[in-house]
Amino acid sequence: MRRVMIGQMLLILCCIFYLIWWYRGFRPNVIVSRVGGVNGILLMITAVLGLAGIFISMTHIPAVTKPKIDSSVIVLGGIVLYIGLLLVTRLVFRRIVTTELILIVGWTVLELTVINRLNAAGYLSEGKFFAICIVIAIAFLISMVLYVAYYRMEEMKAFYAAMVPLITESVAMAMLVGMLL
Repeated sequence: MRRVMIGQMLLILCCIFYLIWWYRGFRPNVIVSRVGGVNGILLMITAVLGLAGIFISMTHIPAVTKPKIDSSVIVLGGIVLYIGLLLVTRLVFRRIVTTELILIVGWTVLELTVINRLNAAGYLSEGKFFAICIVIAIAFLISMVLYVAYYRMEEMKAFYAAMVPLITESVAMAMLVGMLL
């Protein structure tokens, strides 16, 4: 369980560095290299923290009971969800598809997998499991609404709105870590 908590904390740090990188590289009317110099270093730190956080969060946790959801159902559901959202956001909302969509869906799949394993191992009670499911769902919905709305917003509002999913997902992960203490 400790490794999962460390993985979640690394993912929170990933979100913080992503926020800093976003703030420095995407401010309206500011032209900077998004992958060179300090921004390149920030992006590299973000990627390393994210990959380490995912890897460590996916640590094998021996199950005491049968998981609520089969892992393959979560992964297959994530793939179907991504394809469905890709089509809906592109064809219905006419939004260009960006990496954020796969990050949103991937984060949701990761967190559902983690809490499913923690519950089956006895580290996350039924009540906490369902509570964090709701928190993850809310973070996912906020992220998707802002993902669709991004290109329809005034530039400065869009700049700040794009930061909200990183904050809500960090809060969700912090709440999970808090539940495990």
